[in-house]
Amino acid sequence: MNYIYAVICHKLTEPLIFTIHTLLKSPLSIIILHIDNKTPNNEVIRIKKKLGDHPNLLYVPEKKRIDVRWGGVSQIEVMLLLLRLAQRYNYKYFSLISGDDIPLSSNKSRESFLNIAYSNRIEFIGYNPVHNAQQRLAIKYPSYFYNKDHSIMGKLCRKIFILYAKYFRTLDISHLPTLYKGSTWFTLTHEAVDYILDYVEKNPKYLNSFKYSLCGDEVFFQTIIFNSLFRYKVYNIENNIPDCERGMRYIDWVSGPSFPRELDNSDFIKMKQSGMLFARKVKSNIDQKEFEFFLL
Repeated sequence: MNYIYAVICHKLTEPLIFTIHTLLKSPLSIIILHIDNKTPNNEVIRIKKKLGDHPNLLYVPEKKRIDVRWGGVSQIEVMLLLLRLAQRYNYKYFSLISGDDIPLSSNKSRESFLNIAYSNRIEFIGYNPVHNAQQRLAIKYPSYFYNKDHSIMGKLCRKIFILYAKYFRTLDISHLPTLYKGSTWFTLTHEAVDYILDYVEKNPKYLNSFKYSLCGDEVFFQTIIFNSLFRYKVYNIENNIPDCERGMRYIDWVSGPSFPRELDNSDFIKMKQSGMLFARKVKSNIDQKEFEFFLL
């Protein structure tokens, strides 16, 4: 059986080139690539020219591409689109990654790890038990929240709005199951993917409840999985580890200056020693030859 890698990107980067070309060296890799619908056509052409044609590389058709906005429901919609496209294939695991991510081991090592994990149907998805997921959905967020404005004024405006919204812009989410929050990026068995899509189809109000959410993509899939029997198969669920590590991703939320940190070659040793499947997010202009370090 195959391994699906669903990639969300909006521009051509060195990590994207390395990741696609590396994964395609394995006959078991199937890549579904979504290029953001707002990406200029000349950039789309550059991406396709650089990545090339391959029988195991599927570009999401232009008519199905989504304009993905940070923090908005469109992030959930593109993830559901990729999950549905994956159902065309026979596969063991579906891994969601971005154009800024790279694999941290050879195809052989990663496939060996996942093959053993699949024999026990282990799911790799993050979960943060101390996070208040309710606030992500209980407020009707305005459109300006979906801009990454890190200025002091921007942060102040958002804080003031939330104080106001708790009284005047609240939404009734009492119909929803217990909410769980975790890292967006996951690796799930085809059984878990089928369960998610079946749940969404049978509960149409569930997706609609995320229409005005903020970063609801970090709640949508976790809530379905952790309210099901799949929760007992989540990797390291009994241990207190960072939720991104439960998804087998190396993500630095500590060092800064950006959060998450943009990883460069000074992070390579820690990335390699982490034992994770993928790292994000990696600086876009790192020389291709430096990435070979992870395939040794």
